[in-house]
Amino acid sequence: MDDLTTLLHDAVSDVEPTDRLAAIREQTRPRRSHRWYAVGGAVLATAAVVTGIAIAAQPSTDPGPGPGTGTPTAIDSATPSTHAVAVYYLGQTPTGPRLFREFHQRTGAATLDEALAEVSKKPADPDYVTHWVAGGLGPVTVQDGVIRVDVFGASVHDQRAGMSAEESELSIQQVIYTLQAAAKQRLPVQFLSDGNPIDTVYGVPTSEPLANADQWDVLALVSVSNPTEGREVEGEFSADGVASSFEGSVPWELRDDSGEVVRSGVAQGTMEDHLTPWETGPIDVSDLAPGSYVFEARTDDPSGGEGGGPTTDTRTITIR
Repeated sequence: MDDLTTLLHDAVSDVEPTDRLAAIREQTRPRRSHRWYAVGGAVLATAAVVTGIAIAAQPSTDPGPGPGTGTPTAIDSATPSTHAVAVYYLGQTPTGPRLFREFHQRTGAATLDEALAEVSKKPADPDYVTHWVAGGLGPVTVQDGVIRVDVFGASVHDQRAGMSAEESELSIQQVIYTLQAAAKQRLPVQFLSDGNPIDTVYGVPTSEPLANADQWDVLALVSVSNPTEGREVEGEFSADGVASSFEGSVPWELRDDSGEVVRSGVAQGTMEDHLTPWETGPIDVSDLAPGSYVFEARTDDPSGGEGGGPTTDTRTITIR
């Protein structure tokens, strides 16, 4: 197992609250408009935090990538520790843009500022995007149970040209979900300009602290935690992540650079109303030619495409 695989194992259960959705309700019920929860006043702020704690208190069942357990430690006290940072990015699904999660390996102390800085960086997966620009966010503070983050730039107030209203809302939630993952709590987030609350960011009302939006409206129904994008493997590898899929089944494929399926199977999670872990187990690739391959995981689609088709997540790997 490589070092990053070991690190990412701990990044879900110990770093961020479990994200929970249900695939069947997503495919069969009408889409609702996004609901944004402003947390105004002590009572509402407390309610948002209590709700967040209730979510976070559920034991996370996502094992992250690989079979390892435990917290990575430095080789000696003079060696900086290495950790994985969970970052959310926008990606496309059959029901429109959603948030996908990606893990970045970093050294040194884990901080909210560090996690926030990743939001404006180019994602490793080319299927993901971010509309935040370098220097447009931060610093971050936590005060009275609220995460406070400054935003910069004259263009941040109004909806950006070329961005849909849904993308603007998801960009706000991208920040909220990433900071909550780093904080390990569902704390509300207050957006500031020059230290004062800003009324809108990308055209989204932000005058009050915001709780994370309904997970049904913002998160993708399948996510690959491991392998990471661009990982090199030799002999065998395993894949895992989280999903909410019909009967807990997560079909997967490995395709070569011509698009031919060279390996396939079904990873089995559990049939619940939230995201649950899935894992392929070892995938033998010892007889495959060296080169670039694409691993794809998807939700099972018993409707035969009537609900728009399955949600997918891919990773490109290199077999040595």
